[in-house]
Amino acid sequence: MLTPDFEQTWERIAPGFMPDAVREFNGYPEVVLAWAAYLGAAVACLWDRDWVKYKDCDYAFYCGERGFDYLDEHITEHILELKLDSPQAENLANFFRSKATEAHSMLLHSGVEPGTVEAYNSFTNALEAMYTLGASHILSQLGYKWQQA
Repeated sequence: MLTPDFEQTWERIAPGFMPDAVREFNGYPEVVLAWAAYLGAAVACLWDRDWVKYKDCDYAFYCGERGFDYLDEHITEHILELKLDSPQAENLANFFRSKATEAHSMLLHSGVEPGTVEAYNSFTNALEAMYTLGASHILSQLGYKWQQA
């Protein structure tokens, strides 16, 4: 349960992310899923840091100059401000990797026929769930706690 800021940001950056995600999914499904978590992590970090300044950033901002293939490194170094070889960065990568593996396994075992509208919808739902997971993880690390309204 995140604020509407996170959903609105996903709706704004997902159209830029989807062509890359679809193109790379068959070869690197777990990477694509993990990258969605990194996007959520970046949004959460910027939401906490200065949302007025960062709320309108587009997908290209989150990719950085090196593009989709280096999205994780760009977010880790330039948004989360972690050294790539730090234990924190390694723990985050391992966490996102394990969750991406679980999500991919769930997609494979869902019984949905590949190449169908249902498969595409399952894929986009998984990406959004990974985005939410990444945001929630960072918010938790920043000390935010869920409270019932």
